[in-house]
Amino acid sequence: MQQKYLIAQLENTNDRLWSYDSNLVCTYVNQNMADDYERAFGYKLEAGMNVLHNVPEPIYSIWFDRYKKALKGEKFTVVDRFEIEGVPEYVEVSFNPVFENGEILCVACSSKDISVGKRAEMRVQESEANLFAQIENTTDSIWSVSDQYAIVTMNSVFKREFDRVFRCDLKLGDIIIDYLPEPHRTIWKERYDRALGGEKFEIVETHEFEEPAVHISIAYNPVLVEEKIVGVACFTRDITALKTSEVELKNALQSRDKLFSVIAHDLRGPIANILQLTKLLKMQKGDIEVHQNALNLLANSSSSVYRLLDNLLNWALSQQGVIELNPENYTLRDLVHSAIEAYQINANLKKLKVKVGINEDIKVYADKSIFSSVVANLFNNAIKYTSEGGTISLEAMPNGEAVVVQIKDTGIGMSQEQIELILQKNSLKSTLGTKHEKGTGLGLVLSKEFIKLNKGKFNIKSEEGKGSIFEFTLPKGS
Repeated sequence: MQQKYLIAQLENTNDRLWSYDSNLVCTYVNQNMADDYERAFGYKLEAGMNVLHNVPEPIYSIWFDRYKKALKGEKFTVVDRFEIEGVPEYVEVSFNPVFENGEILCVACSSKDISVGKRAEMRVQESEANLFAQIENTTDSIWSVSDQYAIVTMNSVFKREFDRVFRCDLKLGDIIIDYLPEPHRTIWKERYDRALGGEKFEIVETHEFEEPAVHISIAYNPVLVEEKIVGVACFTRDITALKTSEVELKNALQSRDKLFSVIAHDLRGPIANILQLTKLLKMQKGDIEVHQNALNLLANSSSSVYRLLDNLLNWALSQQGVIELNPENYTLRDLVHSAIEAYQINANLKKLKVKVGINEDIKVYADKSIFSSVVANLFNNAIKYTSEGGTISLEAMPNGEAVVVQIKDTGIGMSQEQIELILQKNSLKSTLGTKHEKGTGLGLVLSKEFIKLNKGKFNIKSEEGKGSIFEFTLPKGS
């Protein structure tokens, strides 16, 4: 009766069951195994039949080795994959030697269908592989730690940067805070503890381990498993470009606001003078000397307003990037005379000697409008900082494929700090002229930008009390 119950249980299981003796003869097989054997090899496996009957190569050799291995007394399990219709795709096969009086009586085998679990496992592995590929194909650092601060995951970017900065070889399972010197150890632990306490937050750090400084944003996210926080997932983003843009925008806005403030202030003076002088001219009838002085002052104020507005327009165009170059070949001497003509009266009012020592055969390849703006600005700058009776010289000399233009003055000169502010920092700071003339400093900044736009170089040579030389290059004309 017990044997009948046992056989009934063996037949009603979902597994495939069979056994064989030392001659590889089947001693028992349940219906599931017999049916699968028939689907696979064309014959039902039956008791008394060789368990490898009609099995083709290379399957025959593989299973022969397995059967013999079990007959040597070894108990083991293998996983096989089949591509046979009606047969489970993935099976787990167990080989269990049966002993009697120390001798192997037979081997009992069971085959379990694990297709569903195996496919799920493969999907998990595929998902993990995809996730790993994603975190490895990013330029950001990604890592996670357990609630004991042990490294659980990390991509190569994080490992490389951590090892480089803290001079170590961090591995999975390591307690990360043990590798950190103070004050980093305390800071990082406090942040992990915040996240382990359930807080999700982001920190921006500036790293000055090397030049230039690097700005990064670090996100700390609690990892929950079954509503319990088991660790912290961390992600970084390099926001250096964003931070740099923010600083540049802030500086640009400050420069703009300062510029508009200075221009508004500087426009009021000359325009007020123009208004007062026109009233004076209307009131003072017949006094030629008064009229002449008033006209001279009016011309000077008008010139200042015109130059300021012209610079403002050029600055606005340069900021928008809409200035287009139209370079042509010109005789340099003619260009210079044309550029300074409108401002000669300002030099005359300060009794300055203006010398243009440029040979008529020197030609340049330049944009006339931009060149005129540069020379006018540098000429007016020389007038502003040269005392009465001084001299302003405009000279030029060929230098290879370029022409070097110099505007020299015998004025008050400049300190090295002032020169550096203009050449390297585009400073809009301006000092009063020798007759307390005001300015924005915009002219020099524009001149430097325009010379660069015309493929030239700009330089300043000066000493305090010994005058200045403003020098720039232009492509040689033909």
